[in-house]
Amino acid sequence: MQSIFVAIALVVLVAFGNAQDMPQPGVCGVSAIQSKSPSRIINGEAATPHSIPFQLLLVAFHDNGTSRFYCGASLVKNTHVLTAAHCVDGVDAKNIRLYFGLHELSKGSFSAAAGTPIREYFKHESYSSSSLTNDVAVIRLAMPVVVDNIKIGLICLPPSNAPVCAVGHNVVASGWGSLSGEPNRTNASRPTELQQVALQCVDATNSDCRSLTYTLFFVQDKSKMCAYGESKGVCFGDSGGPLVRERVTSDGIVYRELVGIMSGTVDCSLTRPRPDIYANTIYFSAWILNKIAQSL
Repeated sequence: MQSIFVAIALVVLVAFGNAQDMPQPGVCGVSAIQSKSPSRIINGEAATPHSIPFQLLLVAFHDNGTSRFYCGASLVKNTHVLTAAHCVDGVDAKNIRLYFGLHELSKGSFSAAAGTPIREYFKHESYSSSSLTNDVAVIRLAMPVVVDNIKIGLICLPPSNAPVCAVGHNVVASGWGSLSGEPNRTNASRPTELQQVALQCVDATNSDCRSLTYTLFFVQDKSKMCAYGESKGVCFGDSGGPLVRERVTSDGIVYRELVGIMSGTVDCSLTRPRPDIYANTIYFSAWILNKIAQSL
Protein backbone atom coordinates (compact mmCIF):
# COMPACT_ATOMS: atom_id res chain seq x y z
CA MET A 1 0.00 0.00 0.00
CA GLN A 2 1.17 3.52 -0.74
CA SER A 3 2.37 5.74 2.06
CA ILE A 4 -0.33 8.17 3.14
CA PHE A 5 0.73 11.56 4.43
CA VAL A 6 -1.44 13.63 6.70
CA ALA A 7 -1.76 17.13 5.39
CA ILE A 8 -0.70 19.01 8.49
CA ALA A 9 1.51 21.99 7.69
CA LEU A 10 4.36 23.14 9.88
CA VAL A 11 3.90 26.81 10.59
CA VAL A 12 6.67 29.05 9.42
CA LEU A 13 5.07 32.20 10.05
CA VAL A 14 -24.44 12.16 26.95
CA ALA A 15 -27.53 11.70 25.02
CA PHE A 16 -27.47 11.62 21.25
CA GLY A 17 -27.83 15.05 19.74
CA ASN A 18 -30.89 16.03 17.76
CA ALA A 19 -30.33 17.17 14.19
CA GLN A 20 -33.10 19.72 14.68
CA ASP A 21 -30.88 21.47 17.23
CA MET A 22 -28.38 22.18 14.48
CA PRO A 23 -28.61 25.17 12.11
CA GLN A 24 -30.81 24.36 9.13
CA PRO A 25 -30.20 25.13 5.42
CA GLY A 26 -30.65 28.82 4.79
CA VAL A 27 -29.13 29.59 8.18
CA CYS A 28 -26.13 27.36 7.45
CA GLY A 29 -24.55 26.82 4.06
CA VAL A 30 -25.09 30.35 2.75
CA SER A 31 -22.91 33.40 2.30
CA ALA A 32 -23.58 37.05 1.59
CA ILE A 33 -20.59 36.98 -0.78
CA GLN A 34 -20.96 34.87 -3.90
CA SER A 35 -18.33 32.22 -4.63
CA LYS A 36 -16.78 32.11 -8.06
CA SER A 37 -16.65 28.78 -9.83
CA PRO A 38 -13.44 27.07 -8.74
CA SER A 39 -11.15 25.82 -11.48
CA ARG A 40 -8.06 24.50 -10.10
CA ILE A 41 -4.93 24.03 -3.91
CA ILE A 42 -2.46 22.14 -6.12
CA ASN A 43 -3.48 23.88 -9.34
CA GLY A 44 -6.13 25.71 -7.33
CA GLU A 45 -7.08 29.34 -7.40
CA ALA A 46 -7.73 32.08 -4.88
CA ALA A 47 -11.29 32.10 -3.58
CA THR A 48 -13.34 35.27 -3.65
CA PRO A 49 -12.55 36.91 -0.27
CA HIS A 50 -14.97 35.73 2.45
CA SER A 51 -17.06 33.62 0.06
CA ILE A 52 -16.24 30.55 2.22
CA PRO A 53 -17.07 32.05 5.63
CA PHE A 54 -17.20 28.68 7.39
CA GLN A 55 -13.53 27.98 6.59
CA LEU A 56 -11.28 28.42 9.63
CA LEU A 57 -7.57 28.22 10.27
CA LEU A 58 -6.50 26.03 13.20
CA VAL A 59 -3.03 26.57 14.67
CA ALA A 60 -1.36 24.39 17.30
CA PHE A 61 1.18 26.12 19.52
CA HIS A 62 3.97 24.99 21.81
CA ASP A 63 3.71 25.89 25.50
CA ASN A 64 6.11 28.78 24.88
CA GLY A 65 3.74 30.35 22.34
CA THR A 66 5.61 29.42 19.17
CA SER A 67 3.59 27.75 16.44
CA ARG A 68 3.84 24.02 15.67
CA PHE A 69 1.60 23.44 12.66
CA TYR A 70 -1.65 24.53 11.08
CA CYS A 71 -4.74 22.88 9.64
CA GLY A 72 -8.14 23.81 8.32
CA ALA A 73 -11.46 23.50 10.16
CA SER A 74 -15.17 24.21 9.58
CA LEU A 75 -17.71 26.06 11.70
CA VAL A 76 -20.91 23.99 12.07
CA LYS A 77 -22.45 25.85 15.00
CA ASN A 78 -21.59 29.14 16.70
CA THR A 79 -20.04 27.05 19.49
CA HIS A 80 -18.63 24.06 17.58
CA VAL A 81 -16.07 23.31 14.89
CA LEU A 82 -15.14 20.17 12.94
CA THR A 83 -11.62 19.19 11.94
CA ALA A 84 -9.49 16.09 11.45
CA ALA A 85 -8.48 14.07 14.51
CA HIS A 86 -4.83 14.20 13.45
CA CYS A 87 -4.96 18.01 13.69
CA VAL A 88 -5.56 17.84 17.46
CA ASP A 89 -3.95 14.50 18.30
CA GLY A 90 -1.35 14.98 21.03
CA VAL A 91 -2.05 18.71 21.39
CA ASP A 92 -3.24 20.19 24.69
CA ALA A 93 -6.53 22.05 24.20
CA LYS A 94 -5.03 25.16 25.78
CA ASN A 95 -2.51 25.33 22.94
CA ILE A 96 -5.06 25.34 20.09
CA ARG A 97 -6.30 28.55 18.51
CA LEU A 98 -8.86 29.14 15.76
CA TYR A 99 -8.90 32.09 13.38
CA PHE A 100 -12.17 33.32 11.89
CA GLY A 101 -12.82 35.51 8.90
CA LEU A 102 -9.37 35.07 7.35
CA HIS A 103 -8.66 35.33 3.66
CA GLU A 104 -5.07 36.51 3.39
CA LEU A 105 -2.43 34.55 5.27
CA SER A 106 1.02 35.84 6.14
CA LYS A 107 3.68 35.27 8.79
CA GLY A 108 2.25 38.10 10.84
CA SER A 109 -1.41 37.29 10.38
CA PHE A 110 -1.82 35.27 13.54
CA SER A 111 -0.42 34.72 17.00
CA ALA A 112 -1.65 32.78 20.00
CA ALA A 113 -2.93 36.02 21.52
CA ALA A 114 -4.94 36.89 18.40
CA GLY A 115 -6.61 33.48 18.03
CA THR A 116 -9.87 32.23 19.54
CA PRO A 117 -9.23 29.69 22.34
CA ILE A 118 -11.14 26.44 22.67
CA ARG A 119 -12.68 24.84 25.74
CA GLU A 120 -12.14 21.20 24.75
CA TYR A 121 -12.05 18.82 21.84
CA PHE A 122 -13.36 15.32 21.20
CA LYS A 123 -11.16 13.11 19.06
CA HIS A 124 -12.89 10.00 17.74
CA GLU A 125 -12.35 7.14 20.18
CA SER A 126 -11.30 4.76 17.39
CA TYR A 127 -9.05 7.14 15.50
CA SER A 128 -5.93 5.50 14.07
CA SER A 129 -2.95 7.69 13.20
CA SER A 130 -1.39 4.94 11.07
CA SER A 131 -4.42 4.30 8.84
CA LEU A 132 -6.31 7.60 9.30
CA THR A 133 -9.43 5.61 10.17
CA ASN A 134 -12.06 7.72 12.01
CA ASP A 135 -10.06 10.88 11.39
CA VAL A 136 -12.58 13.33 12.83
CA ALA A 137 -12.72 15.64 15.85
CA VAL A 138 -15.30 18.02 17.32
CA ILE A 139 -14.04 21.22 18.96
CA ARG A 140 -16.00 23.21 21.54
CA LEU A 141 -15.09 26.88 21.46
CA ALA A 142 -14.37 28.70 24.72
CA MET A 143 -17.12 31.17 23.80
CA PRO A 144 -19.70 31.48 21.00
CA VAL A 145 -18.83 33.47 17.89
CA VAL A 146 -21.10 35.94 16.15
CA VAL A 147 -22.25 34.60 12.78
CA ASP A 148 -22.89 37.27 10.15
CA ASN A 149 -22.61 35.13 6.95
CA ILE A 150 -20.15 37.69 5.64
CA LYS A 151 -16.84 36.95 7.33
CA ILE A 152 -18.16 34.25 9.66
CA GLY A 153 -20.69 31.68 8.49
CA LEU A 154 -21.84 28.13 9.13
CA ILE A 155 -21.58 25.06 6.93
CA CYS A 156 -24.49 22.61 7.03
CA LEU A 157 -23.82 19.20 8.54
CA PRO A 158 -25.42 16.39 6.49
CA PRO A 159 -27.86 14.09 8.31
CA SER A 160 -27.02 10.40 8.52
CA ASN A 161 -29.64 9.65 5.83
CA ALA A 162 -28.25 12.18 3.35
CA PRO A 163 -27.46 10.81 -0.11
CA VAL A 164 -23.89 9.67 -0.42
CA CYS A 165 -21.46 11.68 -2.49
CA ALA A 166 -21.60 9.39 -5.50
CA VAL A 167 -19.05 9.03 -8.26
CA GLY A 168 -18.86 12.16 -10.37
CA HIS A 169 -20.68 14.44 -7.92
CA ASN A 170 -19.10 17.91 -7.90
CA VAL A 171 -17.43 19.06 -4.67
CA VAL A 172 -15.11 21.89 -3.65
CA ALA A 173 -12.15 21.74 -1.24
CA SER A 174 -10.51 24.81 0.27
CA GLY A 175 -7.54 25.71 2.44
CA TRP A 176 -4.20 27.45 2.84
CA GLY A 177 -2.13 24.32 2.14
CA SER A 178 1.03 23.99 0.08
CA LEU A 179 0.86 24.94 -3.59
CA SER A 180 3.94 22.94 -4.52
CA GLY A 181 3.58 19.67 -2.61
CA GLU A 182 7.14 20.09 -1.37
CA PRO A 183 7.77 17.21 1.12
CA ASN A 184 10.02 19.50 3.17
CA ARG A 185 7.01 21.40 4.43
CA THR A 186 8.96 24.32 5.86
CA ASN A 187 10.14 25.09 2.31
CA ALA A 188 6.80 24.48 0.62
CA SER A 189 5.18 27.25 -1.39
CA ARG A 190 2.43 28.83 0.73
CA PRO A 191 -0.52 30.74 -0.65
CA THR A 192 -1.16 34.27 0.55
CA GLU A 193 -4.91 33.85 -0.04
CA LEU A 194 -7.44 31.12 0.72
CA GLN A 195 -7.45 28.66 -2.18
CA GLN A 196 -10.26 26.52 -3.59
CA VAL A 197 -10.31 23.61 -5.99
CA ALA A 198 -13.08 21.85 -7.90
CA LEU A 199 -13.10 18.05 -7.48
CA GLN A 200 -15.43 15.10 -7.88
CA CYS A 201 -16.32 12.27 -5.52
CA VAL A 202 -14.75 8.94 -6.44
CA ASP A 203 -16.27 5.48 -6.31
CA ALA A 204 -14.80 3.55 -3.35
CA THR A 205 -14.11 0.63 -5.69
CA ASN A 206 -11.84 2.78 -7.87
CA SER A 207 -8.42 1.09 -7.65
CA ASP A 208 -6.58 4.16 -6.32
CA CYS A 209 -9.32 4.96 -3.83
CA ARG A 210 -9.64 1.30 -2.84
CA SER A 211 -5.96 1.12 -1.92
CA LEU A 212 -6.54 4.00 0.53
CA THR A 213 -9.96 3.12 1.94
CA TYR A 214 -9.94 -0.68 2.14
CA THR A 215 -8.18 -2.83 4.74
CA LEU A 216 -6.16 -5.60 3.09
CA PHE A 217 -7.90 -4.46 -0.11
CA PHE A 218 -11.18 -6.27 0.65
CA VAL A 219 -12.73 -4.75 3.82
CA GLN A 220 -14.09 -1.26 3.16
CA ASP A 221 -13.37 1.46 5.74
CA LYS A 222 -16.63 3.42 5.56
CA SER A 223 -15.20 6.25 7.67
CA LYS A 224 -13.30 7.37 4.55
CA MET A 225 -14.20 8.70 1.13
CA CYS A 226 -12.18 9.95 -1.83
CA ALA A 227 -12.29 12.98 -4.10
CA TYR A 228 -10.28 13.64 -7.22
CA GLY A 229 -9.52 16.18 -9.91
CA GLU A 230 -7.29 15.86 -12.97
CA SER A 231 -3.94 17.29 -11.80
CA LYS A 232 -5.76 18.96 -8.91
CA GLY A 233 -5.85 18.22 -5.22
CA VAL A 234 -5.22 19.18 -1.63
CA CYS A 235 -1.84 19.21 0.08
CA PHE A 236 0.10 19.86 3.29
CA GLY A 237 -1.76 22.38 5.41
CA ASP A 238 -5.22 21.55 4.04
CA SER A 239 -5.86 18.83 6.67
CA GLY A 240 -9.09 19.23 8.59
CA GLY A 241 -10.54 21.60 6.00
CA PRO A 242 -13.92 21.30 4.31
CA LEU A 243 -15.06 19.34 1.28
CA VAL A 244 -18.48 20.72 0.35
CA ARG A 245 -21.23 20.21 -2.19
CA GLU A 246 -24.21 22.31 -3.21
CA ARG A 247 -27.72 21.09 -2.46
CA VAL A 248 -31.20 22.56 -2.85
CA THR A 249 -34.06 22.31 -0.35
CA SER A 250 -37.59 21.39 -1.41
CA ASP A 251 -38.51 25.08 -1.35
CA GLY A 252 -35.58 26.09 -3.56
CA ILE A 253 -32.94 27.26 -1.07
CA VAL A 254 -29.44 26.60 -2.44
CA TYR A 255 -26.97 25.80 0.31
CA ARG A 256 -23.59 24.15 0.88
CA GLU A 257 -23.15 20.96 2.88
CA LEU A 258 -20.03 19.47 4.45
CA VAL A 259 -19.53 16.00 2.96
CA GLY A 260 -15.88 15.47 3.90
CA ILE A 261 -13.04 16.55 6.18
CA MET A 262 -9.63 16.57 4.53
CA SER A 263 -7.59 13.71 5.97
CA GLY A 264 -4.63 12.57 3.86
CA THR A 265 -2.86 12.58 0.52
CA VAL A 266 -0.35 10.25 -1.11
CA ASP A 267 1.77 13.00 -2.68
CA CYS A 268 -0.59 15.87 -3.51
CA SER A 269 -1.17 14.23 -6.94
CA LEU A 270 2.23 15.44 -8.15
CA THR A 271 3.80 12.22 -9.41
CA ARG A 272 0.52 11.22 -11.02
CA PRO A 273 -3.14 12.18 -10.56
CA ARG A 274 -4.83 10.19 -7.81
CA PRO A 275 -7.59 10.77 -5.23
CA ASP A 276 -7.09 12.18 -1.75
CA ILE A 277 -8.75 10.87 1.44
CA TYR A 278 -11.49 12.62 3.40
CA ALA A 279 -13.34 11.64 6.56
CA ASN A 280 -16.94 10.91 5.52
CA THR A 281 -19.14 13.27 7.54
CA ILE A 282 -22.37 11.46 6.60
CA TYR A 283 -20.96 8.33 8.22
CA PHE A 284 -20.02 10.33 11.35
CA SER A 285 -23.24 12.36 11.61
CA ALA A 286 -24.62 10.66 14.76
CA TRP A 287 -21.21 10.72 16.48
CA ILE A 288 -20.77 14.42 15.73
CA LEU A 289 -24.24 15.31 17.04
CA ASN A 290 -23.59 13.28 20.19
CA LYS A 291 -20.34 15.11 20.95
CA ILE A 292 -21.95 18.49 20.32
CA ALA A 293 -24.80 17.60 22.67
CA GLN A 294 -22.35 16.46 25.36
CA SER A 295 -20.49 19.76 25.31
CA LEU A 296 -23.26 22.37 25.21
